[in-house]
Amino acid sequence: MPMRAQGASFVRTGLRVEHGLDELERLYALARRLCPDEFIAEETRELHALYPHVSLGLVDGLRRELAAKLQLPHEAFSRDRFSVHGCGPVGLHDDFFRFPYVYFVIVLAHAGQLGLVDGSSRASAHAPGEIILLDPRRKHALVPEGVSAEEHPYESTHAPVHEPERQFMFLDFDLHRPDLRAHFRRARAPA
Repeated sequence: MPMRAQGASFVRTGLRVEHGLDELERLYALARRLCPDEFIAEETRELHALYPHVSLGLVDGLRRELAAKLQLPHEAFSRDRFSVHGCGPVGLHDDFFRFPYVYFVIVLAHAGQLGLVDGSSRASAHAPGEIILLDPRRKHALVPEGVSAEEHPYESTHAPVHEPERQFMFLDFDLHRPDLRAHFRRARAPA
């Protein structure tokens, strides 16, 4: 399936992982139990309490599958650059200063009723296992389905979000920018 751009910030590849789909559901249920206050409005948190429950078999299986589906070398997906994160809705921002040298390869574990947007798009539904490429240097937001970044009210409380429909959880591999640059160029090329 050809990749399609959702603005300049990320690429919805149209691909889903097959390896570990049941594990994604299990990990999300564990996250709700082990770190219920780590899904924060306007903030992404690394879910450290989950790492003892993430098997190397899952990580290595994802590495193999992502490399094959994205047609990249297996070595591009390092165990050392794997992480698990959770958040609530997040307004338009970039992560340029924190992550200037990488792109993110995201595997969705749980999207609730939230969707990624750039400065001009509206959020649409994501499915568990969906593979998304994200450029942290560019503006992006995570807002309720049907809403644009501009319409999303900033939640200044930065409070925990406990409703599953307002929670977002993903597994991530950070890849060096040269490894994914061609995917972003292809996605932005006129059809």
